[in-house]
Amino acid sequence: MTSATNQSNGKNLDSIDLGSLEEHIISSIRRIVRAIEMHSQDLISQVGLTSPQLSVLKAIPTLNPATPTSVARHLSLSQSTVSGVLDRLHSKKLVRREDSSSDKRLRRYRLTSSGKSVVSTAPPLLQESFLRNLKDLEDWERSMLLAALQRTAHLMDAEELEAHPFLTSGQSPLGLDLDPASGEQGGQ
Repeated sequence: MTSATNQSNGKNLDSIDLGSLEEHIISSIRRIVRAIEMHSQDLISQVGLTSPQLSVLKAIPTLNPATPTSVARHLSLSQSTVSGVLDRLHSKKLVRREDSSSDKRLRRYRLTSSGKSVVSTAPPLLQESFLRNLKDLEDWERSMLLAALQRTAHLMDAEELEAHPFLTSGQSPLGLDLDPASGEQGGQ
């Protein structure tokens, strides 16, 4: 029987002192949180957008038509949340609004040339990279990972919390706390 190895730091799991096991678990959770925070900060510094804003931007060309409702369904977000993100993207001149000639209440969104440039040059979202790597695992590994994460959520009294659809951190993961003109943190 081969021993399992902790791939993040190369330690053999059999060599970890059971007395310090809790410390290793907490340390692993901290690394995950830190990775999410760092990716969110990098994304904001590189493209001036939060993960949800970039996700909305990436969804627009795939939908026909791209309306707040279609984007919300595609990303599993509320329509009001998507409308707020679209307003931010519009103020950054990354999307343009087109009012329907037949129904004045209906707005369609298209990427501007700046929006297309951001989409083509933006780094992958953290969850895109994670999902790509997750698919490389065997079924039993994914099942064990799911069980461990569900149990972790339970131990943190977080099993009843609604899961946000993006791996992101910060005061407002949807980017509603970013000043639309500068991308700097600001008031709501």
